[in-house]
Amino acid sequence: LPRLSTAYVPQGRMPPALEVYHVPPEGRGPGKFVARLEAGGASGPDEDGEPSDEVYVAYELDRKLKRIVLFHTWTPSALRGKGLAARVCEEAFAWAEANDTRVVPECSYVSDTFLAKRKDLERLVDR
Repeated sequence: LPRLSTAYVPQGRMPPALEVYHVPPEGRGPGKFVARLEAGGASGPDEDGEPSDEVYVAYELDRKLKRIVLFHTWTPSALRGKGLAARVCEEAFAWAEANDTRVVPECSYVSDTFLAKRKDLERLVDR
């Protein structure tokens, strides 16, 4: 997987040692921007079927309308509140900007939390 930049650091926090990767959509499946974590515990799915060793934002791409729809963000419960989801969202927005693509924030984390802190990225958003 190609490594993307990880320049964004949430205010008041140390930059997490994360490498964010872009996993493009395959067939009808979604794409995602994902960071795999070195968890001290077990890896694999948690009780909700979500990965216990990944942070990601999933998306669907509408090439015709040049829009990326961010529809789901995941952070393992033990790691929430550390700015990790913001890191993967930042990469999604950087990709959208580099590819002249608008962002549709369907995920409540992206629309309500991430964008509330990153007003500078509103210029890329279609609501």
